[in-house]
Order: sequence, then C-alpha cells, then structure tokens
Amino acid sequence: MAHSLSARQPRKMVFFVVVALASYLSLGNYVRAEPERSHICFSTAETREKIVVHELSEPFHLMRSTAGRLKAEAIGVKLCRLDENLVYEISLLRHDGRVIKTFVDAKTGEAIDLKNGP
Repeated sequence: MAHSLSARQPRKMVFFVVVALASYLSLGNYVRAEPERSHICFSTAETREKIVVHELSEPFHLMRSTAGRLKAEAIGVKLCRLDENLVYEISLLRHDGRVIKTFVDAKTGEAIDLKNGP
C-alpha cells in the first residue's frame, strides 16, 4: 500500500504545478492586456457624406502631404472611426517595399501617434 501511495504523489504534484503555472500565465496576460480600441472604416459613399457633414479635411491632400513627409508613395486612404475620433488611415509604400499605415486626424489633419492615443 505504501508503494502505491508514493507513486500517486508525483502525479498530483505535476498536476498542481501545471494548474498553478497555467493560472499564473493567463493572469499575467489579462493584467498586461491593453483595452481594445474600436476601429471601424467607412465605405466610399459614407466617407463622402461624413466629409461634408463633419467638415473634414480633404483626404487626398492629406495623403499626398503625409507621403511626402514620410518619403513614401501613397497607395490608399480610408476614413475610419477610431474610438470616438474620425481619422484617415493612410497606406504608404516605402522605398524598401514595406507597406506602412499612418493615421491622421480627419478634422485637423494632424498625425496621430497611436501609442499615445488620438
């Protein structure tokens, strides 16, 4: 009997360690997770309407100026709502072949640093 009890002890210990480790790791991810941002982009027709209604900056002008500032080729722009703000998501092709996305406040035309928020 003593032998069968000692054989079960390592299994219980391994199970306990696995459960404790899984709990710790999942708690760590929960604590470090940043709140998810609401990011919705609009169709071309919706964009035209919102530009007029909200008196937004001209998207193609902002796209060209952003491309010039970042020394890249402009390949697209779309109007999006990021949390409560209207922003232009501008896609640019860098000279090294990478596509990058930048965000510009649709009302003011100012660049937005997403790390520090709009």
